[in-house]
Amino acid sequence: MALKPVILLHDLDNRMVDHWARLIGETGRYATINTYNETHAREAIRQYDRFLGLLTNRLACLITGWNSHRRPAEQLLFGLRREERRSPLRRPTPVIVITEDHRLDLKAEALDPERGCASAYLDADDFEDSLVELLDRIVFKESAGELNSIAYARLRREL
Repeated sequence: MALKPVILLHDLDNRMVDHWARLIGETGRYATINTYNETHAREAIRQYDRFLGLLTNRLACLITGWNSHRRPAEQLLFGLRREERRSPLRRPTPVIVITEDHRLDLKAEALDPERGCASAYLDADDFEDSLVELLDRIVFKESAGELNSIAYARLRREL
C-alpha cells in the first residue's frame, strides 16, 4: 500500500487548521499534519527534509495563513523559501495561502515567483470549493508552478 501524500497545515487560528484538515481528510487521499504555531510547523518541515535539507523535502504541500503579528519577511512562507534557496538541488515546496487579510501587497509577495512562489492565494471566507481541487492539481498533476504562474498573472492584471 502506497503512503498518502502529506499536507502540512499551519495557522495560528486552531479552528481554521482543524477545518482545513476535515475538508482534506474527507477525501481519503491525503495525510495531514496540523500545526498551530510556527515552531511546530518549522519542526515538521525539518522532519520531512531529505538529505540534511539539500534535496526537496517530502511534504506534498504546505497550507498556511498569515501571522498578523509579524512582518511579511518573517512569515513562515518566506522562511521556508530562504531555506530552500540554500541548496540548488531543492525545488520550492508547493504552498497554498488561505487568509482573511486582503492586502494586495501581501498577495503580491506571496505569489511573486521570485519571493513566495505560492501556488494559490485564497480568501478564508470562500476557499472550501477550491481547496481539494487545488491540492489534487498540485499533488497528482504536479502543476504547482503552473498554478503560480496563472495566479501571479491574474494578480498583475488586478494591479
